[in-house]
Amino acid sequence: MASRGFISKRVVEQFTKNIILLNRHKEKKFLQKNAYAQMQNLGMKGLDIILGRWSQEFVAKMSYEELNQMESEILDLDTIDIYNLLFQMKGADELKPLEQSKDV
Repeated sequence: MASRGFISKRVVEQFTKNIILLNRHKEKKFLQKNAYAQMQNLGMKGLDIILGRWSQEFVAKMSYEELNQMESEILDLDTIDIYNLLFQMKGADELKPLEQSKDV
């Protein structure tokens, strides 16, 4: 009786593992398609071209974890922040305000 319970538990664990792997594969494909679409439609022509070409070459090679990280750390940013990040420009909050002229 104990061995029968062990076998069924093992079968359930393997089945669950297979379902998780299948869902992860589907989610990875979704993340890849989402990354392609977002990187080609950011709203700034220069970024669309640069990141669109980059995504065509590298997104397919990325792991599930890398795709999740890219989505959460880069693709969730505003377009101007992605531009500034790519070209290492200072953010608006980091720029020093212009001093007002005393002559006016």
